[in-house]
Amino acid sequence: MFHRAATQVVFAVLVLLTTSRIPCLAQATVNYSGGLGPRDVVYNGAPVSDGNYVAIGFFNSGFDVTANAANLPALKGAWNQFGFTQIRTMFGRPGSFNDSQALLDLRFQGQKISLWIFDTANNTTPTASFDNVSGYGIYSSTLANWVFPSPNAMPPGNLTSIYSSEVNQAWFGSFDSSHLVLAPVPEPSVWSLFVVGALMLGGLVLQRSRRTQAAS
Repeated sequence: MFHRAATQVVFAVLVLLTTSRIPCLAQATVNYSGGLGPRDVVYNGAPVSDGNYVAIGFFNSGFDVTANAANLPALKGAWNQFGFTQIRTMFGRPGSFNDSQALLDLRFQGQKISLWIFDTANNTTPTASFDNVSGYGIYSSTLANWVFPSPNAMPPGNLTSIYSSEVNQAWFGSFDSSHLVLAPVPEPSVWSLFVVGALMLGGLVLQRSRRTQAAS
């Protein structure tokens, strides 16, 4: 009786250990960091304060990030978020971040990784309307490791690590050898100029098309 009970306990433990490992194998994991050795994050000449938001994800295929880099609503509409972390002071260096996140979502597989970093008035998560955002930056890299791995790959194929020191693309903001530099949020008047310009261009194209049709 004792032997049978002990066997059942061992079997239950083995099942628990086996099933607890399954989710780990079926997830894509991304380690991302900035600050300690890699570039830290600054805004207006000073390190971004603790508590500010660092998001990791990708933009929809076909979405022109460069053309819409100053349009926060458009960016939000095309953004797919994998995870996020916060700016914090690490080993005495402010403006740093470091985190590791895992997710089972095949939408991310093979997509180019971007970092979307914010400076807010209250040093916290951006609101849905971005009305507390003072500045932001959008960064990526052409390096091969800046691609979301397959969650179905066997370890370590389902893992990638990225660092701010590898950034060589900035769609909004800039970077130098030591920092990722956030840029101020464009004034609403600037967004209005973009919209007006697009409408005017569309009107000219439509008018020219009508003239061409009339002439033929």
